Amino acid sequence: MSNFQILSRLFKESIRPQIFRLSLSFIFMAIIALATGATAWLLDPAIEKIFLEKDARMIVLIPLGIILILLIKGIATFLQASIITEIGQKIIADTQIRMFSKITYADLGWIQSKHSGKFISNFLYDVNLLENAVSGSFAGGFRNLLTLICLLGVMFYQDWKLALIAIIALPLVGFLSSRLGKRMKKAATGMQAETGTLATLLSENLDGTRIVKAYQQEEVEIEKVSESIYRRMRLLVKAAKTKAAAAPFSEFLAGFGIAGAMYYAGIRGLQGELPLNEFISFLGAMMLAFQPLRSLSQINTIMQEGFSAATRVFELLDSPTNITEKEGSNKLIVNEGKVKFNEVSLSYKGSNEVLKKITLSLPSNSITALVGPSGSGKTSILNLIPRFFDPQSGEVSIDDQDIKKVSLSSLRSCIALVSQEPILFDLSIKENIAFGRQNANYEEIISAAKSASAHDFIIKLPQGYDTMVGEKGFSLSGGQKQRISIARAFLKDAPILLLDEATSSLDSESEFAVQKAINTLMKDRTTLVIAHRLSTIENADKIIVLSDGNIEETGTHLDLIENAGLYKKLYERQF
Repeated sequence: MSNFQILSRLFKESIRPQIFRLSLSFIFMAIIALATGATAWLLDPAIEKIFLEKDARMIVLIPLGIILILLIKGIATFLQASIITEIGQKIIADTQIRMFSKITYADLGWIQSKHSGKFISNFLYDVNLLENAVSGSFAGGFRNLLTLICLLGVMFYQDWKLALIAIIALPLVGFLSSRLGKRMKKAATGMQAETGTLATLLSENLDGTRIVKAYQQEEVEIEKVSESIYRRMRLLVKAAKTKAAAAPFSEFLAGFGIAGAMYYAGIRGLQGELPLNEFISFLGAMMLAFQPLRSLSQINTIMQEGFSAATRVFELLDSPTNITEKEGSNKLIVNEGKVKFNEVSLSYKGSNEVLKKITLSLPSNSITALVGPSGSGKTSILNLIPRFFDPQSGEVSIDDQDIKKVSLSSLRSCIALVSQEPILFDLSIKENIAFGRQNANYEEIISAAKSASAHDFIIKLPQGYDTMVGEKGFSLSGGQKQRISIARAFLKDAPILLLDEATSSLDSESEFAVQKAINTLMKDRTTLVIAHRLSTIENADKIIVLSDGNIEETGTHLDLIENAGLYKKLYERQF
């Protein structure tokens, strides 16, 4: 994406919605520029009226005029800075919301293909660089440009020949800024990529603290993170040096113009062709022009940093979404809850087929279990029902309605999921149970907890249902977390239930309590169970045995034991 394309998109998506405030800010910028120019111009009448003509009235009027001009400039500067700050923070907030919405609605495959650390880097670091480029550099550059134009106007008004000599170095300043900008963009791109790498390493180590300690890899991980920190530090230093070089070298080049103007002014002054008051006013404007010129020379380097961040942000926002909803999709109507797979094939990006023309059915109000070796396709079948993924061919239907042709919200509202690793948010127990039904009342939440055999342990906690569970529910045991997850499913009361090895990671005592809650939850629902422990699905209405993406066997527990096939081998291996 070229810089022009980035600027066009930034204007369309971030700047144009703020055009009224931005226009107001530009008015204040113009006032600041005019006030700065007026301050320089006032030196002309000050010298002429006070020192040359000895006009006593001007001793009071001109200082008062300077105070008034500076007051107006100060008020305009405050208002302009306030407006630009609000615009900048609004840009950050809106972009972050769009990014989070993109991630939230994205399909599971796309999310799993990227590390969470990269998302965090985009979300927190890149967006701030983007805002700095838009509200800081772009708006600040416009203000400094207006100020420089006004000061140049004063210089040309006083003596156009001197002004031409003074600005002779400006093309060289522009060339230098362009060269430094390219260097800055390269350094910024590497720095932002390394920031993503560092965020990834930190995230992995925080999640894997127990494993790192158990395998005594602290020093190894510290070294990996240290190397990333030092790589990022070197790029930061390179970027900072590039940014720092812009102002002094620009001043040095501009110095040639100033020196030339001073030399020429001196010659004309000795010849009596340049009045002192005009020269003082010219000199004041030229000196005041230093600050905006210095700032303008740095803008390109800051903008290139922002362009690099914008590229990464737009890449995230523009990533294609594979799971989409057709315009005008119908609402899914579930009467019985029959689920059918018809010739369904699935392959993940860059992999072989994990499901090969699978045809199966989940009868309503029944329990269907999926078993098979690791990698046989069990989880893939489960993921297709709520459309976490879409098959490459074939059709998945609920009550004879193709799930691709119904709205995602109506589809997923009819499905409850209990996974192997219960996901709890850093909220209260009450809020975690009500996660799928935000409008549920307190009595309904308690009823769901009782059905999940969770009420007794919840009321013994310090704050009962208002107890905060902490990050990932660290304050609760595995069995307690799973029962809260089951209570969440009870409260949602969906006709289709998906159980993804819900008891495989629990100890025997916890498994008994959780399995009891699950047995209650499965009543009068169409249930699909992925089972690791075959003892938990012996009473299933139908067991489907998978192997290498194909259906190997189908039947009840007793039928499959009698068949002496793969299921019996798996069963005997466990018992």
